[in-house]
Amino acid sequence: MKIFAALSLLFVLLAVSATSRSITIYEGGNPGQFDFYLFVQQWIYSYCGQQTCIASKEREAFTIHGLWPENSDGSYPSFCKGPSFSSSAIQDLMNQLNYDWPSLTGPNTDFWTHEWSKHGTCSLTGPITNIHDYFAAGLKVYNAYNISSSLADHGIVPSNTQSYSITSITNALINSLGNTPLLQCQNGQLSTVALCITKDLELMDCPALDGWSCSGSTIIPSTD
Repeated sequence: MKIFAALSLLFVLLAVSATSRSITIYEGGNPGQFDFYLFVQQWIYSYCGQQTCIASKEREAFTIHGLWPENSDGSYPSFCKGPSFSSSAIQDLMNQLNYDWPSLTGPNTDFWTHEWSKHGTCSLTGPITNIHDYFAAGLKVYNAYNISSSLADHGIVPSNTQSYSITSITNALINSLGNTPLLQCQNGQLSTVALCITKDLELMDCPALDGWSCSGSTIIPSTD
């Protein structure tokens, strides 16, 4: 009886685990089947505090991590049907991509290939019709909604000694940009800010999503 009960419990746990995975990420399928984009930016000196970065790429800035199709329930598509990455398709964007959408730890083209394969292939909808549109859209959103300037306008600037409340950071971004962002913190540092973007590339309020939360106060590490 005890063995039967243990096996039954194991089956239930496996079933729950499988369900959880299926609502978190799903691969393949057709592009355009999602609710909105997460436009994810990382603070370089928080990221490079956890990774070995290429020194020449380090600077005091938020840089683009990716433009990710997302659903309101926290699930998201990945690796959809679509063309393979081609650097020739984005030659006219290369200078800005190298500066604002770099890999901090390896070749930029490897990073862009991953972002396109995992996220870009699922993004072909509305104004995004090809590889060039996808990366151009990321740069357009990055240029339109400047997180560093929005924070600085409210007296929130990088510092290794000055901490800021998560509430003040969130409110600064809402006041400047008009919509609610998502934040991630690591080891007491603000590491990531995500903006939520409609399929028409307009800013929207972010829903509450698992894994996106900070509490208390945090620092935005500086070069000093």
